[in-house]
Amino acid sequence: MDLTSILEATASPDTNTLMQAQRELEQAAANNMPMFMKALANALHNCGNSDVVRLAAGLQLKNCLTAKDHERKTALQQMWLSFPDTLREEIKTMVFQTLGTEPLKHKSAAQCVAYIASAELPMGQWSDLIQMLLLSVTNPSSTEAVKESSLEAIGYICEEIDPKYLASQANEILTAIVQGMRKEEQSNRVRLAATKALYNSLEFTKANFEKESERHFIMQVVCEATQCSENSVQVAALQNLVRIMSLY
Repeated sequence: MDLTSILEATASPDTNTLMQAQRELEQAAANNMPMFMKALANALHNCGNSDVVRLAAGLQLKNCLTAKDHERKTALQQMWLSFPDTLREEIKTMVFQTLGTEPLKHKSAAQCVAYIASAELPMGQWSDLIQMLLLSVTNPSSTEAVKESSLEAIGYICEEIDPKYLASQANEILTAIVQGMRKEEQSNRVRLAATKALYNSLEFTKANFEKESERHFIMQVVCEATQCSENSVQVAALQNLVRIMSLY
């Protein structure tokens, strides 16, 4: 079977079909992991594929990039960094371009961007990623989905990576987040993604909170978010206030 059919089969109600699909995916990974991951990224990126295929591709790709076990996660990151630069660039491009194109509530692309970033940013690689995400959020022509997904990626990156590797880009990260949180933003989905991202960024924005004008502006935006008509945004904003009080 081709990869698309195998990924489709991972949602089969038939146990035998499901197990066969899983075996074939494991075999493909064992035979050639770099090309397997490229094929998964392509399946995730291809909007012509069914939601089932794209979701399954995203899940498989995430499992190739990270793990809950620290040693396993480190090994996967080292494996990723050992791939040829050109191959990694192809995969990163496809994953980044998937932001905002997945079915609603699917977050595979944002998570994969973050997992790749957690391997590369500490090594001084993918140095333009934060700027690219900032542009996606602030570009007037960006769709609601692109802005939401880009902010989710920023939030996951802040959650995944040691704050010391992000401190130098704190201004760019905060600019993107505040842009999404503003009361002028008409999409509550975007405001929620931005407010959640702020929560994850608070560890490395100490320098910003030490400047009175910046602190005042950030607090103003957070307080405005507590007055949002969407309850989930209110809750996320209040969680930020609690954390800000405990940190600063």
